[in-house]
Amino acid sequence: MAKIIVLNTLEPYLEKLKKNGGMWKIDANKFAIKHLEVEKLAEQYGIETDITLVHCDLKNSCAVVKASASFQSKKYYSLGEVSPHNNTFPYPVAVAEKRAVDRAVLKSLNIHGEVYSDVELSNTTPVYNENTGMDLNHATVIMQRITSATHQGKLNEVLSDSKEYLTKLKLQDSQLCLKVMNTFKNKQRQLS
Repeated sequence: MAKIIVLNTLEPYLEKLKKNGGMWKIDANKFAIKHLEVEKLAEQYGIETDITLVHCDLKNSCAVVKASASFQSKKYYSLGEVSPHNNTFPYPVAVAEKRAVDRAVLKSLNIHGEVYSDVELSNTTPVYNENTGMDLNHATVIMQRITSATHQGKLNEVLSDSKEYLTKLKLQDSQLCLKVMNTFKNKQRQLS
């Protein structure tokens, strides 16, 4: 007999993770989730995963892994990529695998795009400034997006997406705002 999956338990489970630190806010309607919690979700909902190493260049710390997640008779696919531009860990294949599998699992639950695995993002430890009521981790995410931009168009998109937040940040934490803007200017010089 097939196992019956009840997805209406997903939202309460995610809310519980937000309260106990398994998930945290990284943007207006976006959240990070710990890799371990993604593994638990896969186990709880009977999601089976499979991986294929697509590319590996250990000399340059680069790897690409393709993952598939099977859930309710459907398959979901994703790639996990690692290079020195988006990874500081010395294990590129392991990180690429985690990224690919986590994305595939989150896609199968129809929450990727709103929920991102912490292995996809660098420096995603939740930071909340009680004095200002601002999520300062948002600045870290913006700086990460700036640093990983590969062309001027992407860099301009990051700045455009972040204008409202940076305006508020300038009033509440001018030093952090300056740090973000310096990161932007440095990257702009690199891309010119």
